[in-house]
Amino acid sequence: MSALIDWRITALFWGFIALSGAPAGAAPGDIHRVTNADVVNLRAGPSDESNVRGTVERGDEMIELTREGGWLGVRVLRTGEEGWIFEQLMEPVARSTLGDGGPVSVEDVGFLRWSDGFNRLLRSINADLRYTTVRTVEQPNADSLRVVPTTEWLVNGSRDAHLMGAAAMYQMWKNHQNGAPVRLILTDDLGRDYVTISDENGAANLSISLPERP
Repeated sequence: MSALIDWRITALFWGFIALSGAPAGAAPGDIHRVTNADVVNLRAGPSDESNVRGTVERGDEMIELTREGGWLGVRVLRTGEEGWIFEQLMEPVARSTLGDGGPVSVEDVGFLRWSDGFNRLLRSINADLRYTTVRTVEQPNADSLRVVPTTEWLVNGSRDAHLMGAAAMYQMWKNHQNGAPVRLILTDDLGRDYVTISDENGAANLSISLPERP
């Protein structure tokens, strides 16, 4: 089976699902950094309709004070200003040191070598699902990435979830390769090809096989 799909849309959809929930362990005292916009409004309340108190820039860090829905109430470390920022515009940097012995950096869940942002996204997904989705990631050659998922994700995730996950990984890998033709292989938990996305004639071609269980 093969199909041509708008992978950018599916990748963004997968990311939206993950970012719509709170990251694991998110709590007052956590440090966040602006990563997804050059300039972000600091608002008086958790709404796009609230007055703008000021702005913060890409790379600015802030401490979480509270949260409401998809908004974080923060204090900007550079200026001391307080206000609300939409969570999807930021990424976590470190957890609060209160009660757990020290700051915790974001762990490598398989993709840190290729994309810190995608690695953080997958870590958030793992936290929401309460299990690890990816066992190993390998680069067998210059343009290929091979991802071996966990049995938990294959069993608990739907086929659509596997396809959207593969699509997001494909887009991340293509971005890392600066748009050059790439190949993404998502295997089953035994390492046999399951979903393959490869560039052919300027388009992303999808092939799916369902290996029989031994």
